[in-house]
Amino acid sequence: GADRVEVCADQSAGGTTPSIGLLAEIVETIPIEVMAMIRPRGGDFAYSRAELAVMRRDIIKAAEVGVEGVVFGVLTEEGYLDLEAMRELIAVAKEHSLEVTCHRAFDVAFQPLKFARDLVKLGVDRLLTSGQKPTALEGLDLIKELQKAVGQDLIIMPGVNITSSNVEKILAAGVSELHVYNTEVVESKVKRSTDLTMGAPDYEETKRIRIDEQAIARLVQAVKD
Repeated sequence: GADRVEVCADQSAGGTTPSIGLLAEIVETIPIEVMAMIRPRGGDFAYSRAELAVMRRDIIKAAEVGVEGVVFGVLTEEGYLDLEAMRELIAVAKEHSLEVTCHRAFDVAFQPLKFARDLVKLGVDRLLTSGQKPTALEGLDLIKELQKAVGQDLIIMPGVNITSSNVEKILAAGVSELHVYNTEVVESKVKRSTDLTMGAPDYEETKRIRIDEQAIARLVQAVKD
């Protein structure tokens, strides 16, 4: 029942740019809007000129395979919105008729209201946020404040731990869109000859995370009700 999907890689890092092959396959397979995360690496949101060049290329390639929009955010080393870098990336996106969503870099930045107003000036379409708290419910006060301050010009899209049991409270903030990430952990069925691992020591390679379709269906139904 979802209306749109955001595609990213490396969820353990909070999401990074997905492969073009994955984006193309999803665009060709599902009938809803596809948004591509544009984030060259995990970690902080202050990027070098070389990393910004990669992001520009990724935006263009994502547009070529047919996505409707891109999701990114750039901060200065001081923790404020990087206006110059954002302006450059937004220009590339708009040249290719893409929607632009600013992601949760916002949630670790200073001066959130000024940040949001600057997004409006830059022509950003949407802001994904948990209200600078661990969950959207905890950050609801800021979400309400953002909706009141800039909601007429910028879509405020709450995200993080939104469920069928709390969605009514989130919607009461006056928002029109939600970002949902309901998952479940499943055990891999692949047999292994040794206990060797290929990634970080604490990465569980015998388990996979997948979308919890039933949880999302319950949430969609709760919204409709």
